[in-house]
Amino acid sequence: MVLRYLMTLECHWCKRESVFLRLANFEWLKASAQGHAANITTKDLEQVWPKKTPRELAPEAPETAREVFAEGALAEAASAYRLAGIGYRATVEQIVKERGASGKNLRDRIASLQDLGASQEIVDAFHEARFVGNDAAHDALAYSAEEIADIAELIHEAVLVLYVQPAQRAKMATQRAARRSAAKQPSA
Repeated sequence: MVLRYLMTLECHWCKRESVFLRLANFEWLKASAQGHAANITTKDLEQVWPKKTPRELAPEAPETAREVFAEGALAEAASAYRLAGIGYRATVEQIVKERGASGKNLRDRIASLQDLGASQEIVDAFHEARFVGNDAAHDALAYSAEEIADIAELIHEAVLVLYVQPAQRAKMATQRAARRSAAKQPSA
């Protein structure tokens, strides 16, 4: 028998409540001296309120990469994990293109990022996204929600290192230069 019911869960951290629809298989087990027992196995758990908001990349990331990532995030939020994997792979392709990487295919272009100053961790993360997207597109392999979320987080971290932190450093350098310049101006 399949059970469908709503559950309200409270976050231990923020104390906010969310409502989930749980689909579960229900099976009566043999009666014992303690009474009847049942086995309940969750098949699906969907957050119905508040609606999940799709992930977004930082505004410092290239616009096309942000747009493609947003489409992958919409697919992820709709539990379309194959499409999300393909979208996140396409995001990596846009970032690699924007960084000016060279090579005959995405694998080679990702590898060439290291010559452009990217860390081995970013190269490895981008290869993971490439594998997931290729598996989804060519083999119809579906990864779990957690695995797709991990790929999205790897891309977020790469964007932080490649775009956000350099923009923050440039802003701070500009502020320091302005402060230095202002301090050297003669007082009126």
